[in-house]
Amino acid sequence: MRKKAISITLCIVICMSMMPLTGYAQVRVTTFEEMLANDLKTLGLFRGVSDTDFDLNRAPSRVEALVMLIRVLGKESEALSSSNSHPFTDVAGWADPYVGYAYANNLTNGISDTQFGTGRASAAMYLTFVLRALDYDDTNGADFTWNDPFTLATTVGILPDFVNISTFWRADVVVISYASLAVTMKNSSQTLAQKLIAADVFTLNLYNATYDPNAIPNYIPIIYDGLSAEQIYEICSPAVFFIEVFNANGTPFGTGSGFFIESNGIAITNYHVIEGAHSAQITISSTSAVYDVTGVYDYNELEDWAVIKVDGSGFHTLKIGDASTVIGASTVYAIGSPLGLQNTISQGIISNTNRMEDGIRFIQTTAAISPGSSGGALINTLGEVIGITTAQYVLGQNLNLALPISYTAGHSRNNMVSLSVLFPNMGGSGDISSSIEMAGNGDIVRINGVTVYKFSPNQSGYWVFRTSHNDDNDPVLSLYDSNGREIAYDDDGDGNYNAVICTYLNSWESYYLEVSFYGYGTATCTLSVVPSIIIPSGGGTVGVSGDCVFTFTPSQSGTWTARTSSNDSADPVLLVYDENFRLIDAVDNDTYGYDEVLSMYFEAGKTYLIEVWFYQYNATGTLSLSM
Repeated sequence: MRKKAISITLCIVICMSMMPLTGYAQVRVTTFEEMLANDLKTLGLFRGVSDTDFDLNRAPSRVEALVMLIRVLGKESEALSSSNSHPFTDVAGWADPYVGYAYANNLTNGISDTQFGTGRASAAMYLTFVLRALDYDDTNGADFTWNDPFTLATTVGILPDFVNISTFWRADVVVISYASLAVTMKNSSQTLAQKLIAADVFTLNLYNATYDPNAIPNYIPIIYDGLSAEQIYEICSPAVFFIEVFNANGTPFGTGSGFFIESNGIAITNYHVIEGAHSAQITISSTSAVYDVTGVYDYNELEDWAVIKVDGSGFHTLKIGDASTVIGASTVYAIGSPLGLQNTISQGIISNTNRMEDGIRFIQTTAAISPGSSGGALINTLGEVIGITTAQYVLGQNLNLALPISYTAGHSRNNMVSLSVLFPNMGGSGDISSSIEMAGNGDIVRINGVTVYKFSPNQSGYWVFRTSHNDDNDPVLSLYDSNGREIAYDDDGDGNYNAVICTYLNSWESYYLEVSFYGYGTATCTLSVVPSIIIPSGGGTVGVSGDCVFTFTPSQSGTWTARTSSNDSADPVLLVYDENFRLIDAVDNDTYGYDEVLSMYFEAGKTYLIEVWFYQYNATGTLSLSM
C-alpha cells in the first residue's frame, strides 16, 4: 500500500496522542424566489430536488437550463414521449429524452461531439434560451448574439436588475422564467403565457389564479451580511465532533475531528485521522455523549478523506456547500478539536482557492487549525461546509489547508468495512504478553510479520530504533512501556517507507518494541544508543561522528537553519524531533557528498532534538545551527 507523499514543508495536522453566499461580501435571501418557484411549479414549469426543496442557492447545470427551455416552449410532454437519440455519453438517464429532443430539433449542441457538458449554465446561456423561446433569433447576430443577450433581454423585460448575471443561480433562472411569461412574443401581441395556454401546458384559470404580474416590479431585494460568527457556532458546532482512535489493545494513539452530513450517522473526516486504527469513538461536545465508529463506507488515501458510519441517529448535520464557488478573501470558519480542545471555532479568509500540493487541490485559509483539527469543517457564511481542514505549512503563519468537500462527491455506500478489517496488520496492538527478548546493548533484529520485542536498555540515554525493509515493504514502529502504554510511534519518518523512533530510555525500565507492516512484510530493525550533545542556546557548530542526537533549546524564537558538512563525501541524513520525541521534519537528498540543509521555526525555551546519521558507517562531519 502506498500513502500520500507529503512535502516536508507541509505538516499534516493530526494529533497523535501519547497517553456568505460563498465568494460574496453579502448573502442573498431567496425567500422571494422560493415564492416564484412555487408558482412556476404549480404551472408545471419548474421543479426542485424534492417536493419541498427548490435548491435555489446554487448554479444551474447545462441540463437543467435545457429542461427549462423545453418547458417554456411548451414541449415537455412531446420531449418525454419522443424517442430521439443523441451522441453524448455524459447525460444522466433522466435527462436523455430532453437532450435527445433538443438535439433533434437543433435547440442546442454539446461542448464536443460526444460530450454535452456537465458544467454550470451561465446567465448568457439561459437568457439565450429564453429569447429563442420568444422567437428572437441569434443566427448571424440577427436580433442578438449568444454571448451577449443582455441588452435585448433587458429591453424586452426578462432581465430584472436584481438578477445576478455574474454568479448565476437557480434563483435567477426562476426570476427570468417568471418574468418571461408576461412578455410578448417577437412581432406578436401574444405573450409567452398565452402561447403556453394555447399549447395546453396550463389553463387560463390556473394562470390567473397563480401568476402575479406585479410581483417582480414591486419587489425590493433583501440582502444581508451573512450569518454572524455566533450564529455559525450555534448552528454548525453541534454537527462537528471529536474523534479518538485506538489500537488493538484499546490504547488511544491519536485524535482528530469529523462532522456529520446525515442524521443517521454518516460522517466525514480525513483518512489520516483513522489510518491504522483498530477502533474509534466520537464525542459530541454539546452533550458529552460518546458513540462508536462502526465502519468506513468509502475513502481515498491520496486525497485524504473518509466517509465513516457512527453508531447512532438523530445527529445534527452540516449542509454541503459548493467549494467551486469560493472566491479569495471570502470569510470562512474552521470548527474542530485542535490539541483535543473540542469544538473550537476560528475565523479567517480564503487566501487561495487553488493551492496545489502533490497534485491535490486545497483551499488555503487563514482560519487557524492545529494538530487535532484534521477532519474538521471549513464553513462559509451560509453555514455550509466547503472543505475538510487537513493540513498546515509549518514554516509560516496562518498558512492552513482544507480539502474541498467536492472531493467526496459521488462516494460509495455500497459496502461498509470495520476499522479492524480495513487495517488488519497495523502497528499499535500493544500486545506485550508474548514478546521476544532483545539484547540490552542494542542489536540488529530481523522481523517477519508483526513482531514484539522486549528491550531492557543497558544504559540510560537517547536510543534510536530504525527499520530497513525488504522487498518494498512498508514497516511501522510502536514503542510501549512496561504497562503496554504506547510512548512513541512512527511511520515513514526515515524516508523510503522506513520508520524511525528516537527517544530517551531509562536503564532500570523495560520496553516493548512492535514492528508491523501494511500487509505482510519482512525487515531488519537496528537499535543503538547514540551520543547526546548539547548545542548552545545561541546556536553554533558541533562535530558529528556516526549517529548523534543533539539537544537544542533556542534563546529566541524564529526561523533557524540546521546545516550539515560531511567529511570524505559522506551522505548524511538530518532529522528534527520535538520535546515529546515526535518527528517534526527530516531531509535526505540521497546523494553522496550532498550535505543537508533544513530551515524551520523554533520556539524560544522549548527543547528540540536534532539527529544526524550517515549512510556510511563511522562517517564524520559537523552540524551548524544559526538564525
